[in-house]
Amino acid sequence: MIIRQRVRRTAIALATAVIVPLGLLATTSVAQAATTYQGRVTEGINVRSAPTSYATKVGSYAKGATITIQCKVYGPSVSGNSLWYKLATGRWVSARYVANIGAAPRFCGDGHEYTGRVSSSTSLAVRSGPNTANLKVSSAPRGATLHIVCKVDSQSVDGNRRWYQLTGDGGGQWVSARYVTNVGAAPPYC
Repeated sequence: MIIRQRVRRTAIALATAVIVPLGLLATTSVAQAATTYQGRVTEGINVRSAPTSYATKVGSYAKGATITIQCKVYGPSVSGNSLWYKLATGRWVSARYVANIGAAPRFCGDGHEYTGRVSSSTSLAVRSGPNTANLKVSSAPRGATLHIVCKVDSQSVDGNRRWYQLTGDGGGQWVSARYVTNVGAAPPYC
C-alpha cells in the first residue's frame, strides 16, 4: 500500500513537472501569436510572398489602407528602410511604405537563437534577403556555426524553399536552408 502511494505521488509529480511547463509554453506562444499591430499604407504598396522585392507579388494595397501586422524582420533595403512587415495573412510588405498606428511591431521569431552549421561543399552565400537575386553581403565557410532567428518559405534552392534569417547587426542576413544542418531544434517560422 505504501509503495503504491509513493509510486502514485511520484507519477503525479512527474506529470506536473512536464505538463504544467508545456501548458505555460503554449499559453505564451498563443499570447505572442495573438498580438497584432496596425499600420497605414503611405503610398501604393505591393504584397509579397516573402520579405524581398524578388518574391512573387500576391496583391497590393492602396494609399490610406489600414493593415494588420504580426511582426517584422530585416531584409533588403527599400529606399533606405531594411524592415519588412509580416501581415496577418502571412504575406509581406516593405515597412518603407507603412506608418505605424500605435506601437511598432515586435521582431519575428520566439526570442530564442537557434544554431545551424554550414553543410555545403564550399562557402555559403549570406544574402540581404531570402532569394538568390538579393545582394550577397558575406559568406560563411563550410562547417561554420550560424545563429538563426527564424525561417521563411521563399525561392527554392535545390528543392528546398526554406531560408533562415541570421542574427545580425541591423541588416538583412539570410541563407538558404538547403545548405544548413540544424544543431538542436529547428527555428520557428518568422
